Amino acid sequence: MDFNLTEEHQMLLDTADKIARDFPRDYYIDCAKKQIFPEEQWQALAQAGILGVNTPEAYGGAGMGMLALVLVQERMAEHGVAPLYFVVNQGIAVPSITRHGTEEQKQRWLPAIASGEKRCCFAITEPNAGTNTFKIQTIGRDEGDHFVLNGNKLFISGINDAQQVLVVARTDSGGQGARAELTLFVVDTDSEGLTWERMDTLLMNPEGQFFVYFDEVKVPRENVLGKVGAGVEVLFDALNPERMVVAANSIGGGRHVLQRAAEYANERKIFNGPIGAYQGLQHPMAEAKALLESASLMVQKAAVLQDAGEHPKVVGDVANMGKLVGTDAAFKAADAGLQCFGGYGFCESYDVLSHFIGARLGKVAPINREMTLNYIGEFILGLPKSY
Repeated sequence: MDFNLTEEHQMLLDTADKIARDFPRDYYIDCAKKQIFPEEQWQALAQAGILGVNTPEAYGGAGMGMLALVLVQERMAEHGVAPLYFVVNQGIAVPSITRHGTEEQKQRWLPAIASGEKRCCFAITEPNAGTNTFKIQTIGRDEGDHFVLNGNKLFISGINDAQQVLVVARTDSGGQGARAELTLFVVDTDSEGLTWERMDTLLMNPEGQFFVYFDEVKVPRENVLGKVGAGVEVLFDALNPERMVVAANSIGGGRHVLQRAAEYANERKIFNGPIGAYQGLQHPMAEAKALLESASLMVQKAAVLQDAGEHPKVVGDVANMGKLVGTDAAFKAADAGLQCFGGYGFCESYDVLSHFIGARLGKVAPINREMTLNYIGEFILGLPKSY
């Protein structure tokens, strides 16, 4: 086990640092407030080759794998400017298409993603299903040379700025059975009958969350990713990278908050010196730092296993534990940081509360903390199913 970064990884992080300085937190927040996509930052990432970091070289990418993606997401988050789109586009779409797409599909979609020409988001969550994917009600009706999608989704990130959306739908006719046959479709977002509306979340991200509606949306059969009815296989390979990128984002965000809090705690004086000397503030920050660095190693391990071609179950075990610890650590960091800033932390100009809200989201999405613990209990510890 070599924990030293390769020369290529260090160059990647140096590039990420430069782009983050060129498009700092103020730029990112301005885009979020105006509800516009950070296009200039995205194009800078594209020109630097970062958008194709985990796309195979044969399809226009750098072919550096999941470890590189995790490292760059973590670093961008340390600056407070990590694109949420890395989760759905680079984290879900690219591994899914790479592992399960036909050669024609790879040629059609991957080069455009790597170049930044196109973006692909992900649509799985539904109002009446939530975590239980097998209860989704969006239906893909087989019409021979095409399918017709009907249903609705919610909390779909950035569909307004995407050219494609990877949709999970059921293609069986057995109602809402416990084991629905799921199929994944790559759907053009300009398809007739596909509409959306923005949700009123309080997250400070340029990429919004949306309700999405499918009304007789035609999807060519050649846009099915993997086999019809066997979408669970694709999902396993899609959701493991998602866990890693989300965790990396949380870890980097936690470092960002801690760094700002530490600077403030060294400057702020109330009684007999800087408030950073008070153990009531210092110890929670120190604990959060230790947990963040531990989680970072776990997530990197998951990425290395993914790149080595390990079985999805092996990767999933580590990715889920990394996501659990990483998001918990990020919340501890954000909570400690908010406490450190005191009342100022609730002032918009200090930009602390937005990190606290974002860190708290990690305990809920993309998989809630309770279901992650259920997974660890049942599939890693071998305990009885608890739900």
